[in-house]
Amino acid sequence: MMIDKYSSTPVYLQLEQYLSEEIASGKLKPGDALPSENTLCAEFSISRMTARKAVDYLVRQGKVERRRGQGTFVARQEKNLRISLPLDRHLSSSEATLGAGKEVTNHLICLGLQKTPPSIAAQLHIPAGTNIWFMKRLRLVGDVPFVFEQSWMLADPFSDLSETDLNRSKYAYIARKGFTVERSEKEIRAELPSQEVRDMLGINREEPVLHAISVATLRGFGPFEISDIYYNQQHYRFTLTATRD
Repeated sequence: MMIDKYSSTPVYLQLEQYLSEEIASGKLKPGDALPSENTLCAEFSISRMTARKAVDYLVRQGKVERRRGQGTFVARQEKNLRISLPLDRHLSSSEATLGAGKEVTNHLICLGLQKTPPSIAAQLHIPAGTNIWFMKRLRLVGDVPFVFEQSWMLADPFSDLSETDLNRSKYAYIARKGFTVERSEKEIRAELPSQEVRDMLGINREEPVLHAISVATLRGFGPFEISDIYYNQQHYRFTLTATRD
């Protein structure tokens, strides 16, 4: 394969397309090591920055994965997980992953009561300083981490919320309490994650994540939870159905 440095297609995209074709054709199989940046530079007479940019693009697509201290490898089938999440519907993580064919598990990192910060209190329509649940959870499909969330949730009427409830299904617990989650409003943006988010989702520093700030509402009750939700973009595609009147 020759790189055309006079083409309107950027050099890093030409290299990315070539490597994608090698993966699609089976010449590079799941688990195979990708040529090193030095090898790509020498073979295609390109800069290290260009080689890295092409590989970064493959990583963001979930086609390859970096292993610290080992190199970059073609992603195995079970790791190349794609979940479709419609933006115009409120789905739990379990509902969103029904077609993935793998078990969804929750890993509770922390749960405790704290005083409600003013910014959170205003959105939940409660006085600042009111006791509120604060929690962090990691959601996994099989052994793949795909969502990290931290949430502030009303302690009243959920005073008996437990670690067991959150490691099972928060929505099932809410239903047992006689409530129905009616909707959520989300603001979504791409951003470079903090070290904590990178560690939780197993991603590299230069890879963006999708960050959603969600306000969830109970039917006949009002807002009850605010969440910072970080989606591993390697494993998600977002969809939206738009209609015309």
